[in-house]
Amino acid sequence: MTDMKVVAFDLDDTLVPEALFIRSGIRHIASYLAERHPSLSERRIITCMDTAVFTRRNHYSALEQYLESMRIPVAETMTETVQEFRRHKPDPAIYHLAPSTEGILEHLKSCGIKLALVTDGRSVTQRNKIAAAGLQSYFDDDDIYISGETWHDKNDPDSFLAIMRKHAGADEYHYVGDNPEKDVRQPMLLGWQTHLVHPFPLAVHRGL
Repeated sequence: MTDMKVVAFDLDDTLVPEALFIRSGIRHIASYLAERHPSLSERRIITCMDTAVFTRRNHYSALEQYLESMRIPVAETMTETVQEFRRHKPDPAIYHLAPSTEGILEHLKSCGIKLALVTDGRSVTQRNKIAAAGLQSYFDDDDIYISGETWHDKNDPDSFLAIMRKHAGADEYHYVGDNPEKDVRQPMLLGWQTHLVHPFPLAVHRGL
């Protein structure tokens, strides 16, 4: 057995706050809707949706209320808007790695530690996030496991087992996540060491 370590990371609210993706998405769909419906105010859309996020209310519900007030067909418009939100390419000026996170990834890579990414979500959404944050610099494509591509989420052991098969010579496996339930159970059952990050502001999961 060689002295090799593998460190796998979750993406959302671990490497990059999901709130940044939402912030970018709100600005994208505000522009998208204002172009298609001249009666709508781009600034008003941003304000009502941002306010919902900051007060931990549903930002889509806030948008629906605004559309209703402006007599815009809600069902059809919301279907298009949700799809546009999910497939938008995040603005790198908004959605990016913190310098401290970049430093950690660079240090691990410089030490010869193998890095992997295990994340739940739709393929196009997560791939756009990975590109915007420049994560290809740290994770080889065959070390990236997205549930929308593998058909196995983090409640299944499959992606973790795939990492163990690929890096079979490792003597330590680590997983870093933010969800005290979903990010811990499977890797722990496989003998991995698990690490929970302190939740970001507005994170979906609030930690322990």
